[in-house]
Amino acid sequence: MGLPNIALHSYHNAAFAVELDGDIVTVIELERFVNKKNASHCFFEPIHVHEPIIGEIYEYLKMNYGFTKYENFIMGHGHQEFPESWKKMIPANNYIKNEDHHISHASSSFYQSPHDEAVIISFDGGANDGFFRILHGIKGQDLKDIKHYSIDLGSHYHLIGLFCEDIKHYNQLTAAGKVLGLQSYGNIRDEWVQPLKDFFNSRIPYFVDLEQKKKTLSDRIGIPFSEENKLKGQDQYDFARTAQHAFELIFFELVDESIKQYQLPIILTGGCALNITLNSRVKDTYPHLDVFIAPNSSDCGIPVGLLCTLVKPKKIIDVTYKGVAALDRTLLMEYVNTHNAKKVDVDAIVEDLSIQRILGLVQGNSEHGPRALGNRSILCSPIPLDMKDTLNHKVKHREWFRPFAPIVRLEDVSEYFEWEGESRWMNFCPMVKEEWRDRLPAITHVDGTARVQTVTKEQNPLVYEILTKFKEKTGVGVLVNTSFNVDRKPILSSYKDAFKVFNETQLDRLYLDGYYFTK
Repeated sequence: MGLPNIALHSYHNAAFAVELDGDIVTVIELERFVNKKNASHCFFEPIHVHEPIIGEIYEYLKMNYGFTKYENFIMGHGHQEFPESWKKMIPANNYIKNEDHHISHASSSFYQSPHDEAVIISFDGGANDGFFRILHGIKGQDLKDIKHYSIDLGSHYHLIGLFCEDIKHYNQLTAAGKVLGLQSYGNIRDEWVQPLKDFFNSRIPYFVDLEQKKKTLSDRIGIPFSEENKLKGQDQYDFARTAQHAFELIFFELVDESIKQYQLPIILTGGCALNITLNSRVKDTYPHLDVFIAPNSSDCGIPVGLLCTLVKPKKIIDVTYKGVAALDRTLLMEYVNTHNAKKVDVDAIVEDLSIQRILGLVQGNSEHGPRALGNRSILCSPIPLDMKDTLNHKVKHREWFRPFAPIVRLEDVSEYFEWEGESRWMNFCPMVKEEWRDRLPAITHVDGTARVQTVTKEQNPLVYEILTKFKEKTGVGVLVNTSFNVDRKPILSSYKDAFKVFNETQLDRLYLDGYYFTK
């Protein structure tokens, strides 16, 4: 066994990843350490994490994994020179700079996929090596460029959120997801399509001549709007929906020729691969080709890509639950004693879920990536008509239109959804079968879709058993699964934060690594 390798991505969604013998051992997203969503280590204010975090991460890895020295320390795009202070805090034989942002995106997702060869599309809000790249991947070899476009779909998409009244607390790193939820309420206005396409295709970087670009778009659409005078009601819904349509049209114009030429599995990566509506359209448009999106396609997956570019793993890597364990786990018994918690069997959990109680669940290592997948989740019944509103307003504290995802056993997915096979990481939004839409109101979005997560017994035994017994008790094999956090906070990483949500919201039950807490 050789020395491990370590990599750091420093911009927003900053993270460390560690590899040993061809496998990813752990990924540490800095947001989870400092409780600031999308945290950056350098260069990206105001969510900035300061220098001592490097040494703290080293100590965490030393304490939890016994790592004291590394073969290679890889730094992604950022500093002109490898900081001497970092070398002192994390000893390694070699210090390497790798500034290939999109190659890292592509390599990360490719080596998590089951495919030995693929067409990889990496697109986001821009980086040092471009905005939109199509690559050809063969495992064990360097990735090769097919096409390279200077089109910033990601930044222009999140700007749509600036002009919508119902999108609160606008932030360029979270607005895109809110636009995606809002657009489902709208209709495409044909006369707005070309102005929005021209807006997406306008001069980059996106902030150049931004005020003039926004004024031009407002003039061409024929409705005055600005950051101070936002669109309201149906106008904002239609604006968001037409923007999504324009986004999709440009995407297919850019990729269709390459996909048809290569006839290989398709891998989508980069921040724009979080657009599940587009992902589903890609799958529908090319039904004969597999479409793969990893759980960490945003910038948090960059350090995994830096490592995969270096070592080119010979086996499929799985980072689903490679995040951190509860950072205050040594206090678990104190919490158990203070709150008189008990160990319970799954039947007791299912009983509570069946009578509409809402459960916060923490088990094992956290998920790596933006989706909670059963280890840092809030679970509840999808059946009550008011469950979505209760979660949005009284637990999550977020906008009314934000949808919730269903989790379902893999073998049951086709019973409830127009879908075959896995959707392990909530990257697609198939239609809910018509006969189930009224019966599953909490997970059925206004357009009839749902961001499905499938699960097997091997992937998450506890959640699988809960689903199994919930179906036996209620006749419904679906639960609501949303991330265990509140609005503008990252997925939680401590029992302390779990109790904060438990005590300050309408969460009813709390499961912490085997122990059950009640109010």
